[in-house]
Amino acid sequence: MLYTILVFSENKPGVLYRIADLFLRRRINIESLTVSEVGDNKLSRFTITVKAEGALVEKIVKQIYRIIEVVKVIDAVDSQLIFNEVALIKVSTNSPQKRKEVNEIVKLSGAKIIHFTKTDATISLAGNPEDIDSLKDVCSSYGVKEFVRSGRIALVKGMMADRKNVLSMAK
Repeated sequence: MLYTILVFSENKPGVLYRIADLFLRRRINIESLTVSEVGDNKLSRFTITVKAEGALVEKIVKQIYRIIEVVKVIDAVDSQLIFNEVALIKVSTNSPQKRKEVNEIVKLSGAKIIHFTKTDATISLAGNPEDIDSLKDVCSSYGVKEFVRSGRIALVKGMMADRKNVLSMAK
């Protein structure tokens, strides 16, 4: 099953290494990892997605809690989250007809063209993984030159995870 683990920690060097090492020692592959600063840069927020059994996720959450700098850890499944990814897709648009067709696809998908040249267009889409995969599939007929997607970013439904709330949860 796919789990998302949200980790809030003090913003200090070495925390990412210690967290990633826990997954390595348990032989759990990290599907996605996104890290950002929270609030006034004193905390970091890690959003980690893994495919694993619930019991194994529970064990690793307990181990993450043992890292001194960690303030709070939340594990959740998709139904408990609001989540998105961002993708950039560079497609070939070497004819006026292709440019017109790509424009229509972009409008229908809710994406944006963020860079245009005579030979290619770079499309940006923020959405769920299925929407991104669908757009990539449609664009493949135009010749995908490059494709990159971010890791998952997520919020727990009905919960704010700003610094004040995270610190109060940790007490």
